[in-house]
Amino acid sequence: MDSRPPRRVAVIGAGVSGLVAARRLARSGARVLLLESADRIGGQVESVEVAPGLHLDVGAEALHLAAPGVADLIEELGLGDTMVRSAPLGSSLLTPRGLRPLPAGVGPAGPSRLGPVLSSRTLTWTGLARAGLEPVVARTTPPLADDADVSVGDFVGRRFGTSVVRTFVDPLLGGLHAGDVSRLSLRACAPALVPAATGRRSLVLRRPPRNGPAPTMSFATWPEGLSALTSRLVADCPGVEVRTGVTVTSLAAAPGGGYEVTTEGVRGGADVVDAVVLAVPAPTTVRLLDTLVPAAGRSLDPAEAADVATVLVAVPARAAEAALRGTGMLVPAGSGRLLKAATHLTRKWPHLDTGNDFWLRLSAGRAGEHRACDLGDDQLVAALLSDLRAITGLGAEPSASIVRRWPAALPQLTVGHVARLAALRAALPPGVVLAGASYDGLGIASCLRSGTAAAAALTPSEETA
Repeated sequence: MDSRPPRRVAVIGAGVSGLVAARRLARSGARVLLLESADRIGGQVESVEVAPGLHLDVGAEALHLAAPGVADLIEELGLGDTMVRSAPLGSSLLTPRGLRPLPAGVGPAGPSRLGPVLSSRTLTWTGLARAGLEPVVARTTPPLADDADVSVGDFVGRRFGTSVVRTFVDPLLGGLHAGDVSRLSLRACAPALVPAATGRRSLVLRRPPRNGPAPTMSFATWPEGLSALTSRLVADCPGVEVRTGVTVTSLAAAPGGGYEVTTEGVRGGADVVDAVVLAVPAPTTVRLLDTLVPAAGRSLDPAEAADVATVLVAVPARAAEAALRGTGMLVPAGSGRLLKAATHLTRKWPHLDTGNDFWLRLSAGRAGEHRACDLGDDQLVAALLSDLRAITGLGAEPSASIVRRWPAALPQLTVGHVARLAALRAALPPGVVLAGASYDGLGIASCLRSGTAAAAALTPSEETA
């Protein structure tokens, strides 16, 4: 096999997945055409200057440093020296007993240690007793079959009880995905739990990794916001032609081989390429694959996505410092509140503490819920601040606010997603690959891995040459 990469590759979508795929392909020698329908790159990474020299993110807000490959990429891009790490303060959970600190050892898919949960007073004694049965339940529950899937909520509920699901899994994992944990796939959304499910291993009695303790949840950004990452990905891509403001209208097999990509816009037209990376949301992929893979819609279920909104507000620093704890709080869906989460940006990121305004980031929106969509911007800000006041007592009026809405932003990877995706990828014609959150998981780190894998699939290694 010829080990050279395709002569010309079209990467459709200039979000994080598309940018890293374009960079990897260009560095391997391909000529890359990067196409983006918006007038900017970055996708759901968007930083805004809220005051002279003060940048905040209205989309993705932080990069998980311990995720595989992240540290290496930061070093490659030369971004390590200017990186800002988040303050080592904890978050809070809204519980029926009020706000409680998030216990140590509790992640998006539940607790790995019961001691901190016991001392946190987040669960009732009945809930604690049920959670303590997890090692016994792990040994007696039938293992998950290799070809089966289950929801995260069902798996954790069987192991720890429904109180753990409502108290921890819903606000953490459900909030992250803006979804219903009783529908989100274990294999797609919590793959670290799959060995425990298939091997009947206890989650609280499991041994620490042989190479030391598990990596801590350390997060980072830059003074310019996360757009520093996306901007550097483009600047570090010699050989990439970037076209923004163009919409890909069709993708078809070219008569002489390869694929014809047709676009409309100021720089629209038709381009013939050897390969294509579809780094776009599922609905766009379904549309573009209509002639090449007519069954794509049944695999991707493009209707499954959540509308979310981000609101940035500035309040008096003294009032915020007195009322707010830690770096933020998470609100479970069962509370009935519009507010899904609050991040205390000025406290979380040291470079934002200027001694003046205290900036907060408020989030709203869940799959199947349209309350935020039905409110105007001013109404949305008022509703979220009302929830915040009811929970924390912070009643200060904002001196500034910014609203950013993200329609159909968070794909819902429901039970069976991994199997459906595998079937779709097997049906794709040679030279067409997928990358992005709709396929390989939410979060910047997941998108980086997905884009890297897409590029690798189009660049055969020497071992397979």
